[in-house]
Parts: sequence; structure tokens; C-alpha cells
Amino acid sequence: MKINFLQMKKSLFFTLLLVFTFITTNAQQMGRENITLLKTSYITDALSLTPTEAEKFWPVYNLYNNKIKTSKQKLEFEMRNIMNYSGGIDDLSEEKALVLVNQMLQMEEDISKNKTKMTHELLKILPAKKVIKLEKAERDFNRRILQEYGKRKRMGAN
Repeated sequence: MKINFLQMKKSLFFTLLLVFTFITTNAQQMGRENITLLKTSYITDALSLTPTEAEKFWPVYNLYNNKIKTSKQKLEFEMRNIMNYSGGIDDLSEEKALVLVNQMLQMEEDISKNKTKMTHELLKILPAKKVIKLEKAERDFNRRILQEYGKRKRMGAN
């Protein structure tokens, strides 16, 4: 058991090293597709998905993740539109502000519903511990991407 744990740890370490080396060496080419590929690799390793689990996991994860992303994009679009055409938050009428607040609440509710549905679907595929690890892996990945972005920005790279 300890040997498998150590092998897993080594494998994860080398995968992470490879991922972050890739990020570092390909700064200019780090588009959305690259980030998606890195995230897929990171989550697969962090959850130690078997090929069978991965085959069932990714379609469910991608479906709900896309729905969540769409809700967030709609919210951002609506907020940007209202802000651009109203001259900013301070110039919003109370009526428009209330509309925006209600839209924000609706989008947050949609996101929450999709996260709940995704969790229930994933529990049919994965053990509960791996579902918990998914939440942590997503947070860790996002934190690392933001750190890398901040580091590049401080260094003057785009």
C-alpha cells in the first residue's frame, strides 16, 4: 500500500512539474485550449481517475461545467451591458439596479443547481472522496493559474 502511495505521489509530482514547466515555457501560447488541457490533466491526476472512471467522468463534468460557465458568462454580459449603457454603477437607476440584482440572483441559483446536479451525477460514477477531491483540485488549479498569471504580469509578459 505504501509503495502505491509513493508511486502515486511521484507520478503526481512529475505530472505537476511537467504541467508547470509547460506553462512556463509556453507563456505566449497559453490560450484557453491549453488551460483546458492542463486542467484536464491536473484533475485526472489529482483524482487518480482510472480509465473507466475518466471515460464516464469527463462527459458529465464537461456538460455541467459548460452550463455553469454559460451562466457566469451571461451574468457578466448582462452586467457589462447595463454598466456600459447606464454610465456605471453610480449612474444606475434604482429600477435598473434591482433588475441587475435579480439577474445576479437568478444566475447564482442556476450555477448552484447545476453544481448540485453535477455532484449527484458524479456520485453515480465516483466514490464520494473523489468528488470531494474534485472540488479541491479545481480550487488548487485555479489558484495556480492565477499565481502564474500574476507572476507573468509582474515580469511584464502577456
